[in-house]
Amino acid sequence: MKKLGAVLLLLGLVLVAAGVVLMFVIVPGMKQFPADVDTTRTYDGHLGVFLDAQNMAFLSDLDVQLSRHIKTEETTDGVALVLEEQQLAAGDTVLTQLVKRYAIDRKTMEFASEYPTEWADKEGFWEREGLVIGWPIDPEKRDYTGWSDDYRDTVTLKFEGEVEHAGRTVYYYTASSEARPIAPEAVEAMGLPPALTQEQIGALVEGLDINPMIARALPLLMQQAEWPDPVPLVYTYEYQAEYWVDPVTGVLIDTHKIEARKVGFEQALMESLAEKIAALPFDVDPEMVSAFLPVPVFQLEYNQSEQSVQDAAKDADDAANQIDLFGTKIPVGLIVVGLLLTALGALKALKKGEAAA
Repeated sequence: MKKLGAVLLLLGLVLVAAGVVLMFVIVPGMKQFPADVDTTRTYDGHLGVFLDAQNMAFLSDLDVQLSRHIKTEETTDGVALVLEEQQLAAGDTVLTQLVKRYAIDRKTMEFASEYPTEWADKEGFWEREGLVIGWPIDPEKRDYTGWSDDYRDTVTLKFEGEVEHAGRTVYYYTASSEARPIAPEAVEAMGLPPALTQEQIGALVEGLDINPMIARALPLLMQQAEWPDPVPLVYTYEYQAEYWVDPVTGVLIDTHKIEARKVGFEQALMESLAEKIAALPFDVDPEMVSAFLPVPVFQLEYNQSEQSVQDAAKDADDAANQIDLFGTKIPVGLIVVGLLLTALGALKALKKGEAAA
């Protein structure tokens, strides 16, 4: 009886210790970006304007589909190399394709400060800051620092509150910016021309909804204003975004975004052009040119597809159930059983002691 009591007491203590270690040591270490992520999210959108840079032609009023394929390529020392492949298509016609790679801290989801040097040589990899691919597990009710590849700069992901969306309680974040210059590296990555010849500009302007007289006179006016040929272009980007995030797992449940990229010319060139317009022998308001500049080259509004919202919700539920199972149910069960066995073992040892007395 005394040996049985000791065995039960020891087993109970082991189970309690195992439960505590599982709850406070092992499970917190599991709360990180998985090493086996390989998922695709799709979005339905409308493309108001799109400049086909290869053919130098404007497309407009297109229903489009955006896809984002996310995959963990490597992990080491708490850091993951994550691949993102983006594709924008109108039916069977692919309009844009982008490849991006991120080194992220698997717990904070922020761009990692240290990572294997060979990662920097991979396509689509460059230094970033803040959140680059999503929110961490157990996101907080606060603003986060995010990243814009267009600006090559940080942006604010503003926490707006806890709301009901897609049939569940989520955290609601927003982000927005007025027009800011697009970084030259981003212009190159998107395949946009950094400059156009005066002849190309004249041909493009003729296809725009502007005063025909100005359109016909523009090439000559550019020459008179001594514009360089080719003419350097200035791109800007502005956007409004909404994000609905699962409060337990950090899974992005739904997204809505409106974004616009525009192209124009340097301020000094515009001023010289305005002077030439003002000097014309007929009455033309120089502001007529400013009215159509900068020119939209990309206007897109999109929402996460219904299927992807359902897939994201399922991923969040599966992850939450895993966290609950290993973080609460199993460790609590081990602790409860361990305490019962400890008490039973102590009771048997006590009774044996009383019998011996």
